Amino acid sequence: MIASMRDNDELQMNAYCDGELDPASAIEFERRLAGDETLKAQYNRLLSLRRTVRSLPQYDVPAGLQARIQSALDADRPDQVDRLGRASRPVQAGRPRQRNWSFQALAAAAVFGAVISSSVMLTMERYDRQEDVARAVVAGHIRGLLAPQPFDVASSDRHTVKPWFTSHLPLSPQVPDLAAQGFVLEGGRVDVVGHDPVATIVYKHAKHTVSLTTLPRGQSVSDQAIAGYNVRSWSDAEFTYIAVSDISSEDLASFERAFSEGSPAPEIK
Repeated sequence: MIASMRDNDELQMNAYCDGELDPASAIEFERRLAGDETLKAQYNRLLSLRRTVRSLPQYDVPAGLQARIQSALDADRPDQVDRLGRASRPVQAGRPRQRNWSFQALAAAAVFGAVISSSVMLTMERYDRQEDVARAVVAGHIRGLLAPQPFDVASSDRHTVKPWFTSHLPLSPQVPDLAAQGFVLEGGRVDVVGHDPVATIVYKHAKHTVSLTTLPRGQSVSDQAIAGYNVRSWSDAEFTYIAVSDISSEDLASFERAFSEGSPAPEIK
């Protein structure tokens, strides 16, 4: 019964994304989406996957491939018409049709298909890695909340937190003071993502904790909701940042703007 409900949710979700639901069903689905965090997380993952697939590189058909395939298909027809409009002799009843596929056309089609399949598989693998990173960062945020305090070094002074990161990690991020923007620096901690120790800066927004994990540049994570926590990611010239909190996605976007504006540009060496 539960599996059937999940299958129905997935069908409805895909139909909603494709605009195939009738107005009443769409309104009902949006109502459920607003009140069900698990369904909302699945919806955000589906949107992210669709964006990733749409970002696949477009490949041009190799020169001559379409013509060779069409020629092979025409040769397979029982009643082919030549260029002068004369019908060739139809295949006699009871005789198997002779397939005259071009080996070069088939080989080219196979190679082209392999390229496309490989691109899709690589994209899916990259998407899975991004999801693993997002889940690991959220898990670090939750562990911090369950601990007696969500940081290893407690300080609202960026001149204390930044040197602490420098002494514990090979790369340490900027630690801007964002109290004027409503995000008070609480401290920092070291999390582990994959097998790598990474810096996580901890801010407080009203009664909510914001964990900002910094990863080496080149990684990316889609904005989404995991286990009831909003995830937002962006990059600069040095790091990829992943912010996690139970504040609204709008407030998390404000945090990104405040952090980006408060971080000095990296020094040119």
